[in-house]
Amino acid sequence: MVAIFLAGAFLVVAGLERVPRLRFAPSPLLRPFLATDALWYVVASGSSALSVLLFRPALERLALPIGVAGLPGALRFVVALAVYDFVAFAVHVGIHRSDALWSVHKVHHSSLRLDWLATTRTHVFEHLVRNIPAQALLFALGVPGEQVAVVAVVYAVFALLGHSNLGIDLRWAEPVFVTPRLHRRHHVVATTQRNFGTVFSVWDRLFGLLVAADTAPDEPFGVPGERDTYPQRFADAFRRPFREVRSTL
Repeated sequence: MVAIFLAGAFLVVAGLERVPRLRFAPSPLLRPFLATDALWYVVASGSSALSVLLFRPALERLALPIGVAGLPGALRFVVALAVYDFVAFAVHVGIHRSDALWSVHKVHHSSLRLDWLATTRTHVFEHLVRNIPAQALLFALGVPGEQVAVVAVVYAVFALLGHSNLGIDLRWAEPVFVTPRLHRRHHVVATTQRNFGTVFSVWDRLFGLLVAADTAPDEPFGVPGERDTYPQRFADAFRRPFREVRSTL
């Protein structure tokens, strides 16, 4: 059911991007490397399902004696979403600070344009690094598995919107939430080390990492220093992190 809902969300965003007045930048539906990103989507979906099967039974046994299980459902959800988002934010910053993890994360930053498929251009190893710590902490705090799943879905929807080609003006929400305008700056080559958040903008504000600025449609996205050389095809990009890490050993 979760996979079907998320697939529907991706298709809705893809449809909205076809509306010229909602679109951030011109982009044909059959754009270059669409098939590559569709394959990354399949890999992301498969790795997410596999992580649930492999790790969830163990994570559910992490519950601590003192947690949030006794909170009212709505309050527990807000706390869980904030905790999940902060852990993911911290891990994201750490990935950018580690040479080895940045080699893996460069796959995600290699997108030369942002749209409905950009968020799933992510190496399978990164899915584990980004998602497991946040989920583990929620289970440790006593958040029920069903609510952890809902939190993960909400996080995924924010990630989808943040990477979309939508130009809707949502500045009114930016004091609290990350919008496509804010996350777009993270993929601009000049500001890759800013705007790490996915759901809440407060984390970037607290750590002085927020850039609240518009992006021009012709500003370049991509891997800093490797925008024109980083491989765009799936097989080459999948192997690239292993080659980079091996070359440093």
